[in-house]
Amino acid sequence: MSREIILQNVVSIKDEKNELLKEKNFQLYYSVNKYYEKKNSIWHVDLNGKHLSKRDKYNFEIKCISCSNIQQVGTTQFLRKINKCGLRCYLCRNSSPSKKEKQSHFMKNNMFAGKNYVPRQNENKNRTFDQKRQESQYLFDQLDDDFKDDYFKYHLTDEDYTRILPHIQGFHNGKLSNVNDYIYIPVFAVNNQMRFSSFLYDKKADSLFKAHQPILKCENCHEIWRAKSLEKFKNDLKITCKTCSFTNKTFCIRKTKNCQNEMILYQSRLELKFINWCNVNNIFVKNGPVIEYDFHGKKKKYRVDFQIENLLIEIKDNHIWYKNDLKSGKMLAKENAVKKELENGKYDYFFLMTPRKWLETIKQIRYSLNSCENKRSVS
Repeated sequence: MSREIILQNVVSIKDEKNELLKEKNFQLYYSVNKYYEKKNSIWHVDLNGKHLSKRDKYNFEIKCISCSNIQQVGTTQFLRKINKCGLRCYLCRNSSPSKKEKQSHFMKNNMFAGKNYVPRQNENKNRTFDQKRQESQYLFDQLDDDFKDDYFKYHLTDEDYTRILPHIQGFHNGKLSNVNDYIYIPVFAVNNQMRFSSFLYDKKADSLFKAHQPILKCENCHEIWRAKSLEKFKNDLKITCKTCSFTNKTFCIRKTKNCQNEMILYQSRLELKFINWCNVNNIFVKNGPVIEYDFHGKKKKYRVDFQIENLLIEIKDNHIWYKNDLKSGKMLAKENAVKKELENGKYDYFFLMTPRKWLETIKQIRYSLNSCENKRSVS
């Protein structure tokens, strides 16, 4: 593997105090960096059991594979070399015949060649905002679908911004508060490796700015708080603050399969954890039944999360919605409706699982399943 060869050719490593590291044990792995804007997987390096980041101040001496030259690079250059799989040193790259030929061709044909050089005027200053926006959209449309899909995995579309807009109170920690005067631009060309980015356009000031430090109003508790960015709410159905931490990602109904390859629904990670536990232990779990209950004189429907044989299992995390249901008495009304079903003999047990009582409830479910199995064997 080429990257392993680079690590093997590391001659020495010195820290910021210029002291030589006695050990240099490397480990490579390929994963997504949560701070990386493109959200693509990249190569990571562990040095002596610790993750190596650009903030670590090391000097690496690397022996070139082709010319045996000793090259000194910092941590950032070293990590770039690993990700780009750069086997050659800068001397080898600059002396490459193909690079020399390209450079020669460029110098002969670029606009600076010859004595009759006339400076080209900067066309960007004369273009209007609408022209720049149209040109950016045109350039974006010429790219392949994979690039577009990756781009909008992170950036907001027009529909995403329109959905979040009613909850926005301002930007830049409240310094930009005329929200209705701003136009969201999902695609705008930039002069860096990202090629495109999203901006907001201030019609009155005729200027672009990034939607940093937005001030938002919580949809649940109506509190006003500052978020880091709008992109974190891209896949959220509701805009909630940190206190209402049970975000709408949890409310999205997702699908997976049980041990008999049947489709089963879940909402939270805790529910998925329970399904996985059932599958590992070859326990047949299915979607729970719908039970009617009365609350404040109104007929409502309560869907129990899961059912195993005649056991009903409800899973609740420590989120604001569960706390509100307990406070209002709604959860008690649901539990009373389930108790009536148990008294009628339709089901045997009802378990309410929470993170604190997770292991205890798992043991109770195992015991109940064994009891039911013993009853069937006796009969």
